[in-house]
Amino acid sequence: MSIFERLANMTKAVAHEALNKLENPVLLMNQYLRNLEEDIRIAERKLTEQQGALKVLAWRKEEALRSAEQSEQAASQALSGGNEAAAREALSAKLQFAEQAEVHTAQLQEAGVRIQELEFQIQNAKEEYERLKEKRTELAARAQKAEERSQSIRPSFSYGIESGSAARGFERMEEKIMQWEANLDAAGRTYSAPPASIPNTEVKSAYSTAVEEELQRLQSKRAGEK
Repeated sequence: MSIFERLANMTKAVAHEALNKLENPVLLMNQYLRNLEEDIRIAERKLTEQQGALKVLAWRKEEALRSAEQSEQAASQALSGGNEAAAREALSAKLQFAEQAEVHTAQLQEAGVRIQELEFQIQNAKEEYERLKEKRTELAARAQKAEERSQSIRPSFSYGIESGSAARGFERMEEKIMQWEANLDAAGRTYSAPPASIPNTEVKSAYSTAVEEELQRLQSKRAGEK
């Protein structure tokens, strides 16, 4: 591994650690709930649109059936008057209206299925929302207790906590809080300040190793040329 790859990995590790420290479980859980609320509102708007479309399709189907019946009556009257050409024209119109009615029937069935699916999704989402609200209250209380313990154990320092869509986000926040609690339990038993300048030591070690690797490569190359 080259020195640049090592430095890149170290930079990424520091960035991830900084993001973990910035994560606030309570704020993130609130955002997950807001996202879920927005999803429910969007689904309810779609449901309203589908219900409106269902009414329009039902009206169009009835109009097509009514027109088909009227066309058949017109064909019958034309035949009674001996006008076969007019009868054929009326029967052709009847078939077209009947075909339209069949299309609208199929569309009605599809719209009905979509409405049922949306109603099911909305109901499940609302139940999930209520469950997560209760979970947020529990996790927020645990996070508050962990924060209070953190301040009592290490009053002069501030350390980040390593952390692991709406339900997945809550699970990740619960893991984060559980880890926080476990760390505080361990810190309550034994605590020692972290050694200073570890990052500088790791960087120097990485540079030193890379320099030795490059030196060995050049030595091997020169030996092969002799």
